[in-house]
Amino acid sequence: MRRKLIVAAMAAWLVPAVSYAQVPVASAVMYEVNEALRFMKQRDRHVERRRPDASELARRVARASLLGRDVKPVGDHDIFKEGSFIQADATSNVDLSVGKGPIAGRLKLLTDLDPTRHSLDTLVVSADAVIRGELDLTTAAQGYAAMNGRWTSLRPFRAGTFQGLFLIPFQAPGDERYFYLELGLEAEPCAAPEVVDLNGQPVMVCPLESFEFALGIPLTKAVVTFFE
Repeated sequence: MRRKLIVAAMAAWLVPAVSYAQVPVASAVMYEVNEALRFMKQRDRHVERRRPDASELARRVARASLLGRDVKPVGDHDIFKEGSFIQADATSNVDLSVGKGPIAGRLKLLTDLDPTRHSLDTLVVSADAVIRGELDLTTAAQGYAAMNGRWTSLRPFRAGTFQGLFLIPFQAPGDERYFYLELGLEAEPCAAPEVVDLNGQPVMVCPLESFEFALGIPLTKAVVTFFE
């Protein structure tokens, strides 16, 4: 039952609002390769430099970088092209009293000049877009966080919306491995899903693969759908 409720909630987040464009044009999986956090106090909004008391905190400010290596377009598209890499650099400013806040940043589509070898120094920017939206961290303790918003590219001019989920790695009791929730939302779902017990409830999960770690740290994964 718990998994059915989570899947239903995720499906609702991945369907754009009526006022938004309705046609999906691409999907992408990105990994959060860097994040820097700051916390602001309730009264003076001064950035806290010592270890803060949780009761004093008002906002969570984060700057993050994400990178993905396989964009999947729906048909031909000027920006989202088969096999492109994708990079996002964004900031979020979450009000800790409600668990939500704005996100803003840049989205870059990258073409590999030399696909015969894997190297970041051969990636060239083919399109650049601005993103604005909202991040919802109220479900982070359950292994996911939702985001949605708008993207705008000037060269060429295209615009639309996006809906996505951050899948946050977690461990199950008595198991040293890390898992993502397996929600069946990706174009290439988990190859070896498992069921683990979390607080007495069976939950479908996907063990992290070796490339889903950086310096031994499990990476948060973003699964995003773009619409026009």
